[in-house]
This record gives sequence, structure tokens and C-alpha cells, in this order.
Amino acid sequence: MSQSVFSINSGSRMFSFPSLHAVTVLGCIIVLATASCGGGSVSGDLQFQADTDSLIDGVDDDGAIATSDIDDVSDRGNVDAVTDTEPPLDGVTTVDVVSDLGTDVAPEIQDVEQPSDLVVDSDSTGLDAVSEDNVVADVVVDQGFDLATLDPGGECGGPCPVLPDPGTSAGPAGTTASAELVVGTGLFPDKTTMTIYLPEGPGPFPVIVFHHGFQLGTDQYVSYGQHLASWGYVVVMPQMPGGLIGGPNHRELAVYLQKVLDWVGQNASVVDGPFAGKADASHIGLAGHSMGGKISMLTASQDARPRAIFGIDPVDAAGSPLPVSATDYPSVTPELMPRIMVPLGLLGELTNASCTGFMCQACAPAADNFQQYYENAVAPALQIEIVGANHMSFVDNPDCGLTCSVCPAGTDDHATTQLLTRRSMTAFFNVFLRGEDAYRSYLTGVDMAVDVAANLVITASKNGF
Repeated sequence: MSQSVFSINSGSRMFSFPSLHAVTVLGCIIVLATASCGGGSVSGDLQFQADTDSLIDGVDDDGAIATSDIDDVSDRGNVDAVTDTEPPLDGVTTVDVVSDLGTDVAPEIQDVEQPSDLVVDSDSTGLDAVSEDNVVADVVVDQGFDLATLDPGGECGGPCPVLPDPGTSAGPAGTTASAELVVGTGLFPDKTTMTIYLPEGPGPFPVIVFHHGFQLGTDQYVSYGQHLASWGYVVVMPQMPGGLIGGPNHRELAVYLQKVLDWVGQNASVVDGPFAGKADASHIGLAGHSMGGKISMLTASQDARPRAIFGIDPVDAAGSPLPVSATDYPSVTPELMPRIMVPLGLLGELTNASCTGFMCQACAPAADNFQQYYENAVAPALQIEIVGANHMSFVDNPDCGLTCSVCPAGTDDHATTQLLTRRSMTAFFNVFLRGEDAYRSYLTGVDMAVDVAANLVITASKNGF
């Protein structure tokens, strides 16, 4: 049977699948007539089912419309678990979001109504501004996971629970400790004072080392430390030495960060040590804002211990007002990106990508911003733009004084930007440090699609992320 292809664009993600010709889709997803429409959860779980014919989902091998059951559920990233009970060639009908969270127990089939979304055109000429019968089609979101038949007697025994929002606290923030570490050499060696956030409970917990931005202190990232600790992460925030002029260069800062990793490994399981025996040094992630994002990736290009890196508006520039050497301030992108082979989360903004006017400062210039790290990444990578944010939207106090004032303000709501940042970062580490694949929904799935549809973020992913 002949097939043509059309696509639906959800934010920055493009979903392509064969056009249905004689197949149309109902305004809600019907799964053995037991799924609820309009966003309700469903009973039971969704069991995986192999696809052996590679044809259009919901259509029999002979092209007949599946009218009462689900046929040939695909794992090919197309629209899964869809049935059709309408006559063929009945024009354009609504298509609802199908959600799956990556396990054989799917918490829900979710219907996200967006009345102004793109319209599917059944005449195979692509996407029209309006359909022949003016019925709007909703966004189709598919995460590449299998969706199959509903099992009323499934493991949930009723409506499956919805994942908690990783942008909100998961419980108590735990306790805070501090430690000092000599990281430099010589007669008067550099030192770093580290703030440590310890989760409640015995652990062991994965460790995230969070590097602050240029001319900023760890006190600007307290909310991130407390939040990650509430989700069961030990967080180490070193206050690196240095200032506007003088202090360690970027090459030295990467060495210092590696010494912090050494210290974590030496003390992780010491019961009466700084981590109270709660740290799991075999599961370490790096995170950082601005310069801290660059130093995290520079370190990962030299050190195999970090398992995942999350950069918050990382900037590849030197930051110094004076001329500097490429040896002391090495560029990471594109030069060193092939050396980074662990998953990358790259979140940022475009307000400060350029600047015009007297004394205007491009705090995250386009030639050195998060998009450049993403463009040149060879490892699995996710890019998230926070719409309307500026470079200082990510710190706890965006009115922090001179350092914050040099970056022109954005149009975002600061609390919303921090919520979105916490949500993405926590989901990212849940997936790559804990192996909780269900949280991919907040990275590339239906939960992220909700933020895309609300014009809060623009996302892209590549290299099998």
C-alpha cells in the first residue's frame, strides 16, 4: 500500500510519520474502550507488544482500518496505540497527545488540549493552516517508547501514579555542612571552601558538584543545593578563588575541580567524615552556571569520573577584560567537545547572546553560548532555551549588584525560570545518575511538551539522547 509522510512540529521537535490516507483518528485516544479522554488517567498498565510489519500503526497488514482493537504497536517513534472507529476519508479530526514514560507501567495516557495547534491534512499535501472541516488537531507527542494494549488487570490495580514534578521539592532539604580544601601549590596555595548539602536518610546518594559562575559566589545557588538534596543528591559547591583580575585561570580551575573530585572519592564513605558516609562517589555528575558550566565541561574532557554534565547558560569565553592565552583559557567548543562522551544537558537563554549600545555587555555571546556546546556535541545532548530569560535569571538574586547589572534584563518571570531550570536539571540527573528513565518525560517527552506548548522553552536533542 502506498504511503506518504507528513510531520507535526511540537516546539523545536519534529515528529514524522506516514500519512493515514483512509485512516483518521478520534478526538480522544481509545484503548480497548477503557481509556478516559480529556486528560484522565487510565486503569492498568500498558504492555509492550512487538511490531513485525513496520506499517502504519493502527492499520492491519492489508490496509484495513482497525475498528475495535489496537493493531501492530510500533517502537519506531511514530504514533503508537491509536485505534480508529470512524469511516474512512472523513476529513480532519483531532489528534491528542499520547504519553508513555518509558516503562511497561505507563502512569497515564494524557490529553493536552491546545486549540491553536497544527492541523493534520488528510489529502497528503502536508500541514494546512486550517482543515477542510475546521476541526483542530492537537500536538502529537511520541517519545519513541512502545505503547500497547491496556491491561485492566495490570500492576497498578487502578489509576497509575503520576510522576512528581522534579521542579518542586521532594521533601526536606536535609542538612548543610562546610569543608576547606587546599587546591593550589606553593608557599601560599589556593584554597576552596565547599558548601555541602546532605539529604536526609542513610544513602548512599549520587553526588553533584556544582561550580558557580564568574564573579559569583555559592550563596547565589543555595536554592539549587537545597532542591537537589531534597531529591536525594549530595551536592558539593566549591567557592573557587579568583576575581575580575588575577586568580586561577581556566586551566587551573579545571585542575582544582578535579582535586575536589579526588576529595569526594576519598571521603565519600567515611562515616564520621564530611558526607557522614552518605556519598556514592561512583555516581558523580557535574553542573555549573556560566563560567562554571565551561569549567565542568573542560574537566569532563580530561576526567572520566563524571557520568553526566548539566550546564546552565555555559559560556566558553575567557571572561577576563585583558588579553589571555589559549593555553591558560582553552576553548571547549568546538575543539574539545569530541573528548566529552557523557550525556550533556545544555540550558540557556538568548537575551544576552548579543548587545548594542554604550557599555552594553553580551554576557553569553552567541559565539560562545550554550547553543555552541550543543551544536558541536558528539555525546547524547539536550538543548533547552528558556524563553525571555537573561544570564542572571538563573541565580537566586538576579539583582545581585554590579556583576548582575551588566547583563541586560530579560522578559521572563524569575521564579518560573528557576522552576524550569530545577525541573530540567533534576530530571536529567534522575535519568543519568539514578537510571530513572521515566523522568525522560520532563526532558524529551510529554511533560516537556507542555512547557514547549506554553512557550516557556524551546528544545532540541540529538545523538540518541
